Amino acid sequence: MSETRSRAAAAVVIWIILIASVTAWRKGVYFEGDLDGVVLAKGILQGVALGMALLLQRAHVTALPVAGGPLLAVLAVLAISLVGAIHSGSFAASAVLAVRIVLLIVTVVLLVSVFPREAVLLQLTIAAGIVGGVLVVSGLGTVAGGGRLEGTIIPVSPNGLVVLCALPALAAIHRVVSRRATPGAVVAALFYTLACVATQSRTALLGLAVAIVILVLGASTIQRWVAFVMIVSVPAIFVVAIRTSFFESLLNREGSPSDLTLNSRTIAWEVVLQTPVESLQKWVGAGLSVKTVRVQGQYWNEQVLDSSWVSALAQTGLIGTAVLAVVVTTVLVVNLRGGRRNALPVAVLVFLLIRTFLETGLLDASVTFLVFVALASTFVPARHRQPERHEPPWGTTAGQVQSRTGPTRRVSDGTRSNAAI
Repeated sequence: MSETRSRAAAAVVIWIILIASVTAWRKGVYFEGDLDGVVLAKGILQGVALGMALLLQRAHVTALPVAGGPLLAVLAVLAISLVGAIHSGSFAASAVLAVRIVLLIVTVVLLVSVFPREAVLLQLTIAAGIVGGVLVVSGLGTVAGGGRLEGTIIPVSPNGLVVLCALPALAAIHRVVSRRATPGAVVAALFYTLACVATQSRTALLGLAVAIVILVLGASTIQRWVAFVMIVSVPAIFVVAIRTSFFESLLNREGSPSDLTLNSRTIAWEVVLQTPVESLQKWVGAGLSVKTVRVQGQYWNEQVLDSSWVSALAQTGLIGTAVLAVVVTTVLVVNLRGGRRNALPVAVLVFLLIRTFLETGLLDASVTFLVFVALASTFVPARHRQPERHEPPWGTTAGQVQSRTGPTRRVSDGTRSNAAI
């Protein structure tokens, strides 16, 4: 038992290192091919995580299966982006990002081949909770000063911090509504949910609300006190909306050009969408290093692509974006077919996907990407499942549930994404 716990603790450390390596250490700085101290430090962290994962995998007697299909499709998206990078003249920067992404996915594959899917996702949740919790505590001063909650130890933006907090928040809420509530789970649910609210990340909060509804609907039975809290919270939220300016300030955040802050974003989106159909860039993109686009007729010259899907169009073109859409849809459908036992993975996926429409991350070396790859590599279509494989629901031990059929996985590599420095 002690050996099992030490291996699980080592996996949590690996996830923490991976999260640190994909978290932005500088605001508004994107990799363009120059190797500086930050880039090298992140590369070293990824190398350390990969080395630790290799040691864990070699010490494990039998490799567990990993879903190869989604990861191979991601590899195809990466290859398409490199073709576009060659055509646009940004191959060097995109190639470095591609290598970095390969290391990330190989590390995730190694972890998935060592631990059951429930353990992998639980370890990732714990790691995100540790990193997110430290950043939340260190950034409380930003909230006290009337601003949005963000990281201060490292300058993690509110939109980046909310992902680190949403994952443990959803896991804790799932535990509470599935009749496995503990005082720790209740405290964690409150702490991380309030942290998400304090970031004032509107798209993420919408995704979190929808994800919570999915968790509630996915619960077979709900304890009376949990139902009572849920019922009471409805008029409480109504009172907050009527009697305070919280929701109004959230919608009309200071410095926002519009209620939904879409004005400046759509300017950049139009530039990408208006790429000529006859150009190769329209079909294969311009490489992973594309993070901003040139805009005209404004008082600024460049605009960040604040959408994972618009970024995918700019980086991988119509072909790569279509492949990515198929991968995302497949992973979501496979999880939906699992019914209530997959309520938490479905909720996490829905949260991530809602966020991707107005936030980047799905094609970046980011926490969003790590979570998606972990989910994609641990679930496969029904035709690849072993007929007599029994696994407890996510986050449940074998002693709590005697037997439930779970999906199997096949071993493979994958690739994809990009990194903000």
